[in-house]
Amino acid sequence: MEGMLHRRRASPTLVAVASSLVALAVPRMGGPAGQAAHLPPPALPQPSRHYRGAPPNPGELGIALSGIGTAMRPPTSPTTVPFTTNCHKLIDGGFTGVCVTARGRGAEVAGIVEVERGALASQERDLVWRRRGDRWSLALVHTFRPPGYPTRLWAVRLRRASPPDLVFVTPVDRPDFGRDLNVVDTAGRVSLYRYLGEGFALVPPGGGLLTYTPAATQAAPADDYFDQVLVGWYSGHWRVLADQYVPYRAALAQHKALFQAAGATAATASGP
Repeated sequence: MEGMLHRRRASPTLVAVASSLVALAVPRMGGPAGQAAHLPPPALPQPSRHYRGAPPNPGELGIALSGIGTAMRPPTSPTTVPFTTNCHKLIDGGFTGVCVTARGRGAEVAGIVEVERGALASQERDLVWRRRGDRWSLALVHTFRPPGYPTRLWAVRLRRASPPDLVFVTPVDRPDFGRDLNVVDTAGRVSLYRYLGEGFALVPPGGGLLTYTPAATQAAPADDYFDQVLVGWYSGHWRVLADQYVPYRAALAQHKALFQAAGATAATASGP
């Protein structure tokens, strides 16, 4: 059986169909007063599961996802500072860091990743500030000791008809693989959390998110398969649109970095 596993041709990945899947999940506008007529999630053929008898899991398809599981939390007390268009001024003294903003539909957020200067075991703080009139208001905080590399941060449009989101990805002890992924909307809320567990994620051309997580908690050993999940925005929620296991080599053929997204704006450090 072991030899048969590794001789089988890699099952098709979802990358080739991700754009059309997400496009189909976008609601069509129609009906009286512009009411949305939602399409059902697109159906995929059940992938071939010749990996040690792991059963299909169709119950996961279509389930709504959220920010449950995130370590980013609202601050314990209100914190505001005067508004500035330069998000680097939001980086605290004694820290070095990067920042990026996302705005749209009258809302704006600034994401910050800052690391304590000069500490042997540096403290990292991941922050989200939300604009409220002429002030920035602290919306989310996560303080921890990074596993070896600081969190990476981008502003990227994951939903085609919506403003950009902030995407925080915390690496493991290898810089090109991630542990935690948080999507923060322009309201300053974590709309989606995904545990990557030494995996990676990419944004298909049509939007949404495609994640690859080593299948250590599934039926196959982590060094054999990745759990590949396509997530899209449908009917007001992030939802699982497709889910399958892919062989290790087939998954790594899609890997270039811990997060890949065409047109994403990476957080930057302040100039000299």
